[in-house]
Amino acid sequence: MNFNSALLTISNTELYLHKDASIISKKAKIISEKLGIIDEELYSGHSTMTNYIYVNSSIDKMVNVLVTYDVLYFLDDFFGEDTNTGELPDVREILDIWRGDKLHNSKNKKIKKLYTSINYISKTLRKDSPTFFFNKYTNSVIEHLSASLIEKKYKTVDEYISIRLMTGGMYLLIDLIEYVHSIYLSEELINDENIYIKKLCKQCALIGALSNDIFSYAKEKHSDYNLINAYLVSHEASNYNQAVIKAIDKVNEIHSDFKLTIKKVNTESLKSNDKLIVEKYINALKVIVASSYHWQKSTNRYYHSENVFEDMKANT
Repeated sequence: MNFNSALLTISNTELYLHKDASIISKKAKIISEKLGIIDEELYSGHSTMTNYIYVNSSIDKMVNVLVTYDVLYFLDDFFGEDTNTGELPDVREILDIWRGDKLHNSKNKKIKKLYTSINYISKTLRKDSPTFFFNKYTNSVIEHLSASLIEKKYKTVDEYISIRLMTGGMYLLIDLIEYVHSIYLSEELINDENIYIKKLCKQCALIGALSNDIFSYAKEKHSDYNLINAYLVSHEASNYNQAVIKAIDKVNEIHSDFKLTIKKVNTESLKSNDKLIVEKYINALKVIVASSYHWQKSTNRYYHSENVFEDMKANT
């Protein structure tokens, strides 16, 4: 059975790309090279991501965010739950550095580079955003690190999806909507039952993380931490083809729910400024959902001779 990426309904979304993408990429690469977190074999595959997920935002903030993602990808590429091959960084030391509480060193060259990079980007974000936002983002960093560096077992696909929601790093990406657009959400807006911010963020996060499982399956087929394999491990699918179909259907189901949730959003009771913030935030979520297809389809990171999708085997 052959599968095409157009089976994902996110393929029907509009393609967004920052108008200053080239400038942003060049400036960020200079910084990341100095930090030593560029692996030439891996870097070109993920460095374009930022310009697909945020648009209409300042170059300086985009550069800071791209370097942040370079740090996170460095962490994932060398220390993730299915990629690490040796010594791991200490989560407590990472958090000390991130908060600015204490600097740490390591004899391991890759860990040392990671620590130096975390120190750089956390200082940059602390200086360039409100304290309450940095604290909120720090909580997301803690949750992501705790989930990513600690192996968790699952028995059902639903349990796997709950784990993937936290290991996928999508909340880190979503939180930065506020930073790049300078639209900081109050607790009242986040918890307002009429505008569904929390629900939309969760749906957006799941679309990004689970679609990534499908796009990257060829490189992750050895790991239980992939949606397709979750269907096989849990015996909720009896063979590979059925698992792929169920995985695609699951992403499409969440995408459908996301669009339905947006239709329910009611901002009539909001002040004009809050209404503009919410509208801009939700539009930014739409861009991220679109990037879950368009960036993953465009980057060379996921093209592979054994890719699930026939149309992503051509460039190998």
